[in-house]
Amino acid sequence: MKNTYKKIISFVFAGLLICSVFAASKEIIQTEVVSIDKHGNANLAIKGTLFASRGFSASDIVNVKVGNYKFTAPIVKNYSDVDNGQFLVRLNDEEASMAINMGNFKKVTGADVGTKVTITMKTKYGYLTTYHVRLLKKDNDRSHFASDEAFANFRSVTKGNIIEGRLYRSVSPIDTEEVAAPYAAKLMENADVDIVLNLANSKEEAAPMAAAVPYYEKLSKEKRVIYLDMGSTFSDPEFSAKMREGLIFIADHPGCTYYIHGKDGKNRTGFVVSVICSLCGASIDEMNDEYMKSFEDLYGVQENSRQYEEIVKSVPYIFESISGGTKITDKNLQKLTERYLLFTVGLTQDQMNRVRINLTE
Repeated sequence: MKNTYKKIISFVFAGLLICSVFAASKEIIQTEVVSIDKHGNANLAIKGTLFASRGFSASDIVNVKVGNYKFTAPIVKNYSDVDNGQFLVRLNDEEASMAINMGNFKKVTGADVGTKVTITMKTKYGYLTTYHVRLLKKDNDRSHFASDEAFANFRSVTKGNIIEGRLYRSVSPIDTEEVAAPYAAKLMENADVDIVLNLANSKEEAAPMAAAVPYYEKLSKEKRVIYLDMGSTFSDPEFSAKMREGLIFIADHPGCTYYIHGKDGKNRTGFVVSVICSLCGASIDEMNDEYMKSFEDLYGVQENSRQYEEIVKSVPYIFESISGGTKITDKNLQKLTERYLLFTVGLTQDQMNRVRINLTE
């Protein structure tokens, strides 16, 4: 009888061992990069649904090998599910990609079309707590919002010494994928906007979308829209060069009402507006308030929540990064911003002063 029990136990143990080996062998993805987008993110030759069939899901932590470059990252759905500068594997039902939040994955890793990729499980649900804290879900139902302005993330920026009604920001008023675009288009027209900084599109990409928005197209034909087609890597020289173009556009058009938008108006727009606010005398708290208002409007992130506390770290991180690691304070913020605009972005002192004057006087 004892021998029979031993055989049964041995059989069960062997079965479990075989199952565990099979599970471990399932938790591996071998694929390759099929395209690189304009932000430097690497799209994979595999659908997101296949990850689930191999035992992977959002909030898992995985080891990734891209060519000869290795890193560890969580699987998430949104870039902002991780801190700025951090690696991520991004999944939805149709697509899978690798990125660095506010960074250029291609430049850091050397990834290119055809680069081989291996992804293996490190810790199942290892990122679960942080993932749920930061998980953003955009509400596209207008009836859930108190106003058109909130739905379109549209507002007058008044931080520091910026005059009410001089500078506006919102979601894209022309992007056909943005549900709130028609609301933003109407609001920008009502605000008598004169000058537009389109951070998201090239002129060629925007042309068919702008043609469907008469007021926007009119401004474009009058050369009052600058198309910057910016990436999301704030430390990238190309980003700085395009920011320079945009700020000179403001400097060269005094006495106007200015309007800045990207796609949903939170990351690129948030950073550019934060720089402008700090140039115009805003405090750290004012910058944080302005930056986080987009997350409150678009994603319902509530102040004092854990999610809010995680995301609000972005502004200090960005400014400390562009300032060579110098810790920012209200006392040094404007000085560090001016140094960044002069020596990294490449504005002249006169151009910088004219941006400030155009917004505050």
